[in-house]
Amino acid sequence: MSSALGTVVVIVAGFFAYSQIKEARHARHINLLLSFQDKYHSPEARTFRHRLLAGEFGSPEQFDPACLSADDFHSFWQLHDQLEVLGVLVEHRLLEFNLVLACFHRSPPRVWEAIEPYIRKRRAEASPLEGRNFEKLVQRYRNSHALPVQYWERRGVL
Repeated sequence: MSSALGTVVVIVAGFFAYSQIKEARHARHINLLLSFQDKYHSPEARTFRHRLLAGEFGSPEQFDPACLSADDFHSFWQLHDQLEVLGVLVEHRLLEFNLVLACFHRSPPRVWEAIEPYIRKRRAEASPLEGRNFEKLVQRYRNSHALPVQYWERRGVL
């Protein structure tokens, strides 16, 4: 009787521990996402993204950060680095892609389209790793069933 009771206690404790680990993981995901969102949606970051996506710095084939002002150059690399880190977090399962998709359903693919030629050039000239996780993140968007074909046809809409 006592061994059966001990087994039940161990099983219940195991389920409790599992649920606590699962809750801690969810809390980590939410904290990461909220921290990222706070920086990504700051007024300065939004303004720069809007200008980039509106074509103010030229077409994707013409885009060259070296021609930007010091502030815009910083904003560009901050944006790129944020999306690269977001890709790392998703790639290493530190953040669930479905949460990223729900909160940032338009921006990452659109930013990638605006800077892709420049990033590919950087890979050839500077580092073959430039923007790899960002590109993988965008590929997840392209493979997602949540975004219908019509979404990809509307990419010119700001």
